Amino acid sequence: MEPASSIFCSWPSPSQWPDLPESAVHVWCASLDAPEAASDPLPAILSAAEREQAGRMRLEHVRRRFVARRAALRRILGRYLNAGPETIRFDRGAYGKPSLAPPWNDSRIRFSTTHSAGLALVALSLEADLGVDVEQIRPIDAYEDLCRRYFAPPEQETIRRLAEPERLAAFFRGWARKEALMKAIGTGLSLGLEQVVVSLEAGPEPKVYSIQGSTAAAGRWRLDDLQPAPGYVAALARPPGPCRVECFCWR
Repeated sequence: MEPASSIFCSWPSPSQWPDLPESAVHVWCASLDAPEAASDPLPAILSAAEREQAGRMRLEHVRRRFVARRAALRRILGRYLNAGPETIRFDRGAYGKPSLAPPWNDSRIRFSTTHSAGLALVALSLEADLGVDVEQIRPIDAYEDLCRRYFAPPEQETIRRLAEPERLAAFFRGWARKEALMKAIGTGLSLGLEQVVVSLEAGPEPKVYSIQGSTAAAGRWRLDDLQPAPGYVAALARPPGPCRVECFCWR
C-alpha cells in the first residue's frame, strides 16, 4: 500500500459556493489522499459502471484515489447543476473527451478533469471549450528519451539549454501544457504530443507556437499556468480573450 501523501492543495476554500459567469473559468483542486477522501470506500453517488471499475482495481491506493476523484467530480458538478451528484450522467466524444449527458448538457457547463498522484483538478466554464492537466514533478528514468520522442525539436533545444536542476520541471511543465491543449481541442493524446509546440519556461504568459504545424490553430488557444500544490505543475487551455480564472480548494 502506498502511503498517503502529505501534500494538500494550496488554493483557498470559498466560504460560499461561487457563481460561474460566462467570463470566468473555475478550477477546483481536490486532495485524493485526505482522510475524508477515504472515509467511504464506495460511495453510493458513483454510477454502477464506476463502482465496477473501482472493484477491478487491485491496488488499494489506486482504487481509493479513483473513488475520491470520481466522487469529487460528481459533487462539484452537482453544486453547479443544483442536482444530486448520483443523478449526473456523462457522455464521451469520439476521442474520449467527457461531457455532460442530457438533460444536464442544457446547463451549458463544460468541464475538464485531470489527476496525478494525490491531486485532482476539475475545470469548468460556460460554453467555452477548455482542457486542464496536472503533473507531479518526479524522477523519471531516461526522461531525455521521452523528450526526443514526444517533444518537437525547438522544445528539445530549450530543455538542453536549461541547467540540469531545471530540466525535469520544464519537461513536466511542457507535458502539462501540451496535454491541456489536446484535451481542449478534444483529441486527447491521439493527436500526438509532438504535434503541439509550446513554451517550456516558467513565466506569466505560456506560449502556444503551433498545433500540427499551424500557427493559426495555435492562435485559437491560450494557456494559463496553475500552481495547485508544491511539487506539482498544471496548465489550463482555453480560448483567448478576457477571462477570470478562479482557483479553489475542494474539501
